Amino acid sequence: MLGKLYQYTFYIIFLLIFLIGGFLQFFVGIPNTIITYLIVVLLISYYIIYALVKQKVYVNKVTFSLFLLLIVVLLSALINKTNLVKTLIYMVFVFLPLGVYLFFKINQKENYISHIKLSKLYLLIACIQYPIILIQLYGFDYIIPFSRSSQYIASFDFLFGSFFLKADHALGFFLLLNIFNIINNNKKNEITKYPILIYAYLGFTIFRSESNISKLLLITLIAYLLYKLIPRKVKNVGLILILISSFFIYPQVKKIKFLEREIEFMDAEYNVEKSYRNYKRKIAKRSQIIITYVKKLPTKWIGEGPYSYFNILKGKFNQTNHFSQLIWTYNDLGIIGLIILLFSMIFIVLDLELTAYIKVMLIGAILIYSFMTTIFSDLAIMVSLVSILRKNNKL
Repeated sequence: MLGKLYQYTFYIIFLLIFLIGGFLQFFVGIPNTIITYLIVVLLISYYIIYALVKQKVYVNKVTFSLFLLLIVVLLSALINKTNLVKTLIYMVFVFLPLGVYLFFKINQKENYISHIKLSKLYLLIACIQYPIILIQLYGFDYIIPFSRSSQYIASFDFLFGSFFLKADHALGFFLLLNIFNIINNNKKNEITKYPILIYAYLGFTIFRSESNISKLLLITLIAYLLYKLIPRKVKNVGLILILISSFFIYPQVKKIKFLEREIEFMDAEYNVEKSYRNYKRKIAKRSQIIITYVKKLPTKWIGEGPYSYFNILKGKFNQTNHFSQLIWTYNDLGIIGLIILLFSMIFIVLDLELTAYIKVMLIGAILIYSFMTTIFSDLAIMVSLVSILRKNNKL
C-alpha cells in the first residue's frame, strides 16, 4: 500500500516538476508558487503517513540542521516583527528541502522505485531537452503571444526546456547531475549502453542552454577528468614547471593591453567605495553586494526578518534585483542563518555517499548555484540533488 502510494506521489511530482510545470505556467497561467506549495504539501503528507505506519522518524544531521534553520526563521521574524504571512511563506526554504530530502530518503531505504529506473527516467527527460530548447529558441516570436503567465519573459529567459519558467539554472544543474550519475553509477551499463554518446549529447545541450554557470562547471569537470588521465609522474613534473615558469610569465602577462584593461576594470568596478555606492543606488552586482556586506556594513547576526530583501507579498525587491539564496539568507536571517544554511547544503551532499571528487565538485556547484538563485525554493534543483545520485540500500 505504502509502495503504491509512493509511486503515485512520485509520478505526480515528477510530471509537475520536469514535464508539465512550465507548460501550466506559460499556457494556463498557474503560478510556480502554487505548484511548489502543492508539491511540498504532497511530500510532507506522504512522510507523515509513512512515519505513522512504519513508526520511523529520520533524525540526522540534515533534518537537525533544517530544524535549526526553522528556529532561526521564527526567531528573526519575532525580533524584527515580520508580517505573519511573510513568515509562513518564507518557511518554504525549510520545508521544501526537508520534504524532498525525506521523500527520497524513504525510497533509499524501502526501494519503492529502483535507482536504475529513476536514472533512466531522468536520462530520458534530459535527452528531450535539446529539441525543446531549439523550439523555444527559434519559435519565441510565435509562441510568446500565447503566454498566460503574469511574469515578463524575455527571449533569453525562454530556454527553460520542459522545466518551470526561467529555470535555466535548474535545467543546467539537472543535466550536469545526469552526467555525474552516469560517471558514478553506470559501471555495468545499466543506465545506458552508450555513455560517451550521452556525455557528448548532454554536454552539447548544456552549452546550448542559457546557464553560464552550468557551462563553466561542465568545463571544470572535463578539465578534471582529462587531468586524471595524466600519469602521476607527469603531473608532478608539470606542476613544478608551471610554478617555476609562472614567476617569469606573470610580469609579461600583466603587460598585455587587453588583460591590463580588464584588470583596471575589475579594480575600478569591485572596490569598496564603488560597491557601496551601487548598493545604496540599488544597482549593485552580486559581488558588489558581498563586498559591501563584508567591508562597509555592520554584521547582521539574526538578519532583518523573512523576505526583507524581497517583498514576496508585493513581488518587489527592497534591495537590488538579485535572486540569491546566500545573499537573501544573510540579509533575512543574518550570519547565524547563513552558517546553518551552508551546513544544511553540505550535509545533504555528504548524505549521498558519493566518491570523493564528485562530492567536492557537487558541494562547489551547490555553493555557486546558491549565489545565483534560490535553490532551497527550487524544486527541480532540490529533487535533482537528492535523488539522481542517491542509490537504494536494498537492491
